Order: sequence, then C-alpha cells, then structure tokens
Amino acid sequence: MATVQNRSPYVISVARRPELTRKFSFSQLKAAKAYMQEMKIQHPKCKVDVSQEESHFQVRLRNKGHREQTKSFESLTEADQFIKEMDSQQSRGLFRDYTAAYGITTAQLIQRYIEEECAGLKGGANYTIILKALAADSTNELRKRIDIRKRELKEFGRFITPLGANRHPMGSLEWLNKPLPEVTPVDIETFVRDRLEFVVPSTVDRQLDLLQAVYKVATSTWGYYLDRPPMQGVRRPKYFNERDRRLKGDEEVRLLDAARREDQLRSIELRTQELMAHARTVAATQSSTYAQKTTIKEAYDEARAAALGSYKHVPFFEAFVMYLLGTAARRGEALAQFWDRIDFEAQTAYLPTSKNGRPRVLAVRRDLLELLGQLPRTSDLVFDIGVKELCNAWNRICEDAGIEDLHMHDLRHEGISRAAESGLFPTVLDLQAYSGHRDLRSLSRYTHLMPSAIAKRLDQAEENRLEAMGHKGRLRLKQSAMMFLGSGMESSAPAQPSDAPDTSNVIPMRRPNVA
Repeated sequence: MATVQNRSPYVISVARRPELTRKFSFSQLKAAKAYMQEMKIQHPKCKVDVSQEESHFQVRLRNKGHREQTKSFESLTEADQFIKEMDSQQSRGLFRDYTAAYGITTAQLIQRYIEEECAGLKGGANYTIILKALAADSTNELRKRIDIRKRELKEFGRFITPLGANRHPMGSLEWLNKPLPEVTPVDIETFVRDRLEFVVPSTVDRQLDLLQAVYKVATSTWGYYLDRPPMQGVRRPKYFNERDRRLKGDEEVRLLDAARREDQLRSIELRTQELMAHARTVAATQSSTYAQKTTIKEAYDEARAAALGSYKHVPFFEAFVMYLLGTAARRGEALAQFWDRIDFEAQTAYLPTSKNGRPRVLAVRRDLLELLGQLPRTSDLVFDIGVKELCNAWNRICEDAGIEDLHMHDLRHEGISRAAESGLFPTVLDLQAYSGHRDLRSLSRYTHLMPSAIAKRLDQAEENRLEAMGHKGRLRLKQSAMMFLGSGMESSAPAQPSDAPDTSNVIPMRRPNVA
C-alpha cells in the first residue's frame, strides 16, 4: 500500500494586495488558517485565497513482508515513479531499501567506521586521526577554536583555549553533514580544490582513499544503498611522487663512515649514563633542585671523561643501515624486528605482519648476521629506538656524510635495484620473493634493470645448447655449402664434394627459350 502526501508550504494571498502574501510550512496549518481569517476581517472586500505548492511530496510504502519505506520528492511525477519501482522490485524479490541512506550522513558513517573498522586495520590509528579531522572540520571546530584563541590573545595577552591540532583547518567539508544520497561529485571536488592550496596532491589523494573506503563499507556491508556512489565521477588530483634515488659514487662508503661516527658518540653517551648511575642516586637525596642539577652536572663531566677511555663500540646505526640495504626491509619492519624471530642458522628474519598486512620472511646475508651479533641484547627488539630519535640520528648522519635528499626508504629501493641488477633474480617472481611486494605491478619500476641479466642467461643457454650438439662457438655452414648457395642455382651446378649437403630434393629451374 502506497500513500502520497503533499507536504509543500501553504500560500495565503489577498487579491490585488501582493504584499500581504505569506507562506506557511506544512506543519503550520493552524497558523495559516488564523492568518487567512485575519485577512478576511481586515480586507472584507478582497478575496482571500489559500493554496498549496507542489514542491514537496512524501511517499509512504507499507507492504506486507517488507519494512515501511518513507521518502520525499520534489515532484509528484518522481513520487509516482518511485512507487512503481518499489512495487516492481518487491514483487520480484529484488527490493533494496534506498530510503535508509537518507537518514544517515557521511560524518555519521565516518564515526561508525572509526569505531568498528579502524581498530582492525593496519595503520588504523593514523586513519582514525585523519577521519576525525575531516569530521571535525565539517563543522569548522578547529577554525572556531582559532578565532577564540585570537580573541583571547587580544583580550588577555595569552591563549586559554587549547588548539587541539597542529594543522591548517580544512574547508569546504559542509557536505559531510548532508544526507548521503545528496552528496555530489561537485561537493567533493570543491573540497579537493580547496585542500590543494595547503597540501600536496598525494595527501589529498590519501584522504579521498579513506572516504572511498568509508563509502564502500557503508554500501556493501552496512546496507546503505545508493543509485550512484558519491565518489563516482570525482576527478582526483594527478601527481607523480615515485622516488628513484640511488646511492651514487662513494655515497655508501661515506654513509657508513658517518654511521660509525654516530655509533661512537652513542656508545660514549651510553657508557657515560652507565657511570652516572650512582651520581643520580646521590642527587635524588639533595634538598633542592639547584643542588640536584649541580651534582648531576659535575658527575656528568667526570663520567664523560672516564667514558672516553672505557666505552665499548656498538655498531647500532651501521647495522641498521646495512639491514635496510641488505634485506630491503621497510623502516617500520626493521624497528619491529625481534631477536627471537631471527634464525641465524637458516639466515632468515620473520615478520608476522608487513605493510600489506601479510607475514613476511626476510633473507639475511651471513655478513649482516655477523654484524647483528655484535649488538647487545638489552631489549627484545633488535633496533630498540624511537622513530623521532632515529630520524634525528639519520639527519645527522646524512649531514655528516655530505649526502643530500636521501631518505631511509631509499635504501630499500637501492637494495631491490641491486638485486635486479645482479642477474641472480631473473624473473619478477624471484624479485618479489625478495622484496615482499604483494602487487607485481609495484615491481614494474625495477624490470628495466633486469633485461641485461636475462640476456646473459640467454647467452649461457645458447652455449649449453651448442656444447650439447658438439659445436664450439656459433654454428656456421661449411664453405662448400656457402659457395653452392651463392652460385645462383645455375642449371649446371658444380660437382658437390662428398661431405656437401644433400641436394637430391632440389628441382632445377630451366630458363625459358628466347626466340
């Protein structure tokens, strides 16, 4: 059963007095009637007319065996078409509830995605931060806090309200609070253009990827059906951020030398802190902060001098650099490597998870294992260091080595490139086993390094084939055969030697008689 209700505004008009025309919403029928009576009393000689527009129709479907559906349309034609489509789908068992999407917004979907999906995703913590920022900026929360802080600074000379973010507020996100079916590609592209003024295209593209993931779960799992997905037709920003940085010349030697010098400073500092253990205990008993700091400073100078002659060199950063180069591991994979997951006999290092969410086994060279054996096992982690501390050390190492524009991830690219160039990984599948890429397309950038290696293997294959046939070098025709082939196939061919090729199956061509 379907009912259509006109919920358009009521219009009260007075003849020849257009300035007295007033509109009342569908829910204000009582007020409309009161105004109509008032106009009849004030203008008894004028005709007072009441009418209803046709701009808002509500359809209610109540069929047995199906949930009640309610949806609004701007015209009666659209409402009738919807009723026919729903009746047809329900009769064929193909019914989908398209009205549920009108009761949800993208901001609400984002909140549900954070609560139900992000926790189970690799990188879910970062996704949560980005999605929360999008939802917050849809109501301009950060921009409002910035304005409040400006007023506080002007009035009180200091900030009182915490900022709560270290970023520029994102604009053009009001569409996150629109009903889901009303979101259009134009809304999203407006956000893209606005965002590109502050961040690089790759950042915007990652944010669009997250929105795409939210919409995909909403439509395929949560049952919010749409005639047209919001992201369909959205033109994404174009960019190319693929790095191809390789170590050039003696950069590897300089990098490792700088890493050893950084290891020396780190080893000295660790020994210094070890010698200061007693001094810190004594300083804790001091009555004032000043006395504590004085005691620690004097003890540090003495411990530093003693550490210079008693420290043990630990090749921490040298091993880290060699680990990235030798295993083609990512930075996060190296920092998450545990001692008990390294098999020194099998020369492998097991990773229970990687960037693509799957476990991975690294192949580790023998010389690299020997270098790792020089590290103290004071922690379950092989490289027990924070990301910020590691990045600071990396910057110092590169500056000391005089190397510019080198990222830690470039060492992974260098390691894979060397493997491709070695000729020992002739196929992309062999290279994939080493690099750990899940998608073979990601290895396409390395395939241009492999043809020379394949060519060498083809040379070896040809040599093996000829050797099996009893030939050395290239297989050539005998001189007599070459003379015969070059004779132009005369009718009176010269006598063939006994070892010449058999030409008994050759039919001689006779020249036509010329008159």
